[in-house]
Amino acid sequence: MKLVLSALCVSITAGHFWTAVGMTQVAGGSQPNPTTLVGSPAVRAAEFRTTKVYQSREHPSYTSWVSFFPGDRGQWYIGCEEVTTPKEPHPGASKQWVYEMGLPRGYDKSRYDMELVLLRSEEDLKSWNVISRQAVKASGGSFAQARTKDGRFLRFVWSCYSTDPTARPEEIFYQSSDNGHTWRRMPPFVSDHFAWYPHRLRTLRDGTLVLCAAYSFKWGKGSDYPVRTAIKLDAVTDMQMALFFSFDQGGSWSEPLTILNGQNVSETDFVELPDGNLLFVNNSIFAVPGRQIIYRQGKHFTPGPLEKVHSGTVPETICLTEDEVLLGCQRPGIYYWSDDLGLNWQPLEGIPNNVEVYQPWIQYLGNKKVACAGHLGADDPIHSRDQYISLHTFKIQVLRKTSHTRLWIERGYDEAKQRFLNSYIISLTSSNTLLAGKDIEIWYVARDAPGYDSWNSKPLAERMKAGGKSLTVRTGANGTALLTLPEFDGIENIHASYQIVVRFNPDHRDPDYQPAQLPQLEYYANSGVDR
Repeated sequence: MKLVLSALCVSITAGHFWTAVGMTQVAGGSQPNPTTLVGSPAVRAAEFRTTKVYQSREHPSYTSWVSFFPGDRGQWYIGCEEVTTPKEPHPGASKQWVYEMGLPRGYDKSRYDMELVLLRSEEDLKSWNVISRQAVKASGGSFAQARTKDGRFLRFVWSCYSTDPTARPEEIFYQSSDNGHTWRRMPPFVSDHFAWYPHRLRTLRDGTLVLCAAYSFKWGKGSDYPVRTAIKLDAVTDMQMALFFSFDQGGSWSEPLTILNGQNVSETDFVELPDGNLLFVNNSIFAVPGRQIIYRQGKHFTPGPLEKVHSGTVPETICLTEDEVLLGCQRPGIYYWSDDLGLNWQPLEGIPNNVEVYQPWIQYLGNKKVACAGHLGADDPIHSRDQYISLHTFKIQVLRKTSHTRLWIERGYDEAKQRFLNSYIISLTSSNTLLAGKDIEIWYVARDAPGYDSWNSKPLAERMKAGGKSLTVRTGANGTALLTLPEFDGIENIHASYQIVVRFNPDHRDPDYQPAQLPQLEYYANSGVDR
């Protein structure tokens, strides 16, 4: 009797596998990989510089909350908030406003002058000049800014923070058509049911504008939330992230598209991938760090699932090089890189660990050059620290390109009995070439046994500690490995099943290849084609 493992045609006799050419199954858990991570990193930074871009004349200075975006003719712009002491203090905010905002002492800016400052560089980021000041009543929140092809500035703000009693939280959009000299408040942009926190505005290669804005319910009298810091415990997510798209340089905008569903997030950042899709990050400040790809078809965008990070720290701002290396920064100025589109992150060497860019915004300038802006300090009380705007610049060096890898699995089948076998062929490829001599880690668990999880509610590491079994299979000369699970043979219960996790290089021991992991698989032990 001849049984066939899918199209790989590995011969099996008398219901048992022969050891196929070059295939090995190693029992008893993961085996050491012969290649260990030694020597220089695959990616590092070089020629790092930090520059003070702008600082208020008043000391201690309050210059914070950066936006960093390109111009229409090679210029670059940095926006920030400046808070200074007026000759005569302004009337302070009401007791009710301070209470509803939930502010600690030292954070009420209502008695101070607040201005949104815009700086421009036309000399390859070497010098900066103030070109615009806008007096405001709302603290911070001007992170989302852009310059259009026809020379307009677009600015989205946190109107919900305003001390102006006439301000409405849905009026978040401003434009300037005279190079920032004057700003015009646009008609209401969003639903008035919510408070809105615009965080990112980026321009895609074809000119499409993408706005990322978090939102939550309004607070204060007449609402369900007495104070801004309240959280409704029966809400799955009390703050959500929405995207808006403009295909005409800000003339009109799409309806909101919610992303990062199920997550309480106030910030995100993204890059445009070579295929036109968008890759967003949920950074490690929040509960579930990871990535989400938004798939584009013309003017339609469809969110994929949020995928949890496999390893490392997910930064809060990211950019993408032509080598498809993701670079990112996390406050107060720690840099990371990923060569598998954000599934695994590693620290970026070559940058001092004592430089600060709080609330950073990173940009890739091309030709291996990277720039990241932010402020020195943190979310500090007013005039408690001498803050200033910093710009980090460096070149990225890809010293060793790691190869993308892909796993695939095929289940054996007994043609005579029309029954699937509890035996599998696993293949590992890189650039469509089968890889020989590589260890593939397997973990599996029977249904309802400790470690089994139908709903992906617990981390894999926690489940592996709870139960299941681990083993390693090694690819042979033909780039495939054999996995057999004989304990599931002979089971007649048609509902008995088991879950399998198949991974390659999850600990980065092999520095030449990227990790790979199949989705968790669940198979019925007694499965076949009904006669």
